[in-house]
Amino acid sequence: MQQTKRHHFVPKAYLNAFCDQAGRLLVYRKDGPPGPLHVTPNATQFRRYYYSQPTPGGGQDNNTLEELFSTIESNWPETVAKLHRREDVNDRLENIFQFIALQRVRVPASRDVAEAMLAQTVKDTLKVMLANGELPPPPLGFEDLPNQVQMTIDPHRSIHAMAAMMQGMGRLYSMLGIAAVHNATMRPFLTSDNPVLWFDPSLPFDSQRPYTINPDSGPVLLVFPVSPKLALVGSTEYKDVFGRHGLLHSDAPDETWVDVINAQVCRFAYEAVIAQSAGQEDVIAKYAGISPVHEAVALPVGKGMATIHRQVFGPRVAKPKWRDE
Repeated sequence: MQQTKRHHFVPKAYLNAFCDQAGRLLVYRKDGPPGPLHVTPNATQFRRYYYSQPTPGGGQDNNTLEELFSTIESNWPETVAKLHRREDVNDRLENIFQFIALQRVRVPASRDVAEAMLAQTVKDTLKVMLANGELPPPPLGFEDLPNQVQMTIDPHRSIHAMAAMMQGMGRLYSMLGIAAVHNATMRPFLTSDNPVLWFDPSLPFDSQRPYTINPDSGPVLLVFPVSPKLALVGSTEYKDVFGRHGLLHSDAPDETWVDVINAQVCRFAYEAVIAQSAGQEDVIAKYAGISPVHEAVALPVGKGMATIHRQVFGPRVAKPKWRDE
């Protein structure tokens, strides 16, 4: 069996809707020079062996997850075509929700957070063991050992975490209704390497945190750009209408509204913002230094400490590379 090496975390089936007439995309790298890459969907948004898993016999399975995801992706182009034609897509809601959920959990923005949380758990365990005398005292100069060593996590662990994250998406969907918002303005929607975003819209822009909502009462706003001319928008405000009629179509009110959505897309982007055409470099550059990242907050609990894991907008930190010996 031919082994797949190049694993896309943003699928070509999705990126094709953002291509220009030459079949290429503009990819603005957050850590790169100001000028974008002008590339085909096949040449971007992938990592080698990104979904590979160890096998019981000591080998490596490079194909199973990639093939599973491709099955879900195969129906997406026709779904997009129907959405653009403002057709009834209520018979495709399962495909829409699956595609959005998968695109949230599979990207590096999501998997890196899962690995950062596991690394912090290892640090916390080391601190407790040292405090309880379960380990020999650290050598001179390493008194703060848990914060002086790099914790690397097997990336296979974040593949397993994707299942739990998918379940969380199901709970999120139960709070929302979803609509297709068509963009007839002169300002196209942007997208990114982390195109599924949600937040609490009741908070001021600068007070919002990525993927942070009140799970009991909301409100929630979810955005998923489908193409430069279309976005799927989920909201707690749409829930009742969605329950009665399913997915309905609406129109973006004006360019200002599109600008607000694109600002969110840019700051939720992890490593790259993706555009069909030039013209929005200012907003892309404005949020080039921040992404959704993990933050560990230590809180006193009794005589000890507990760690709260959350996401914030901040600079990305290089992840220590896992070396499988």
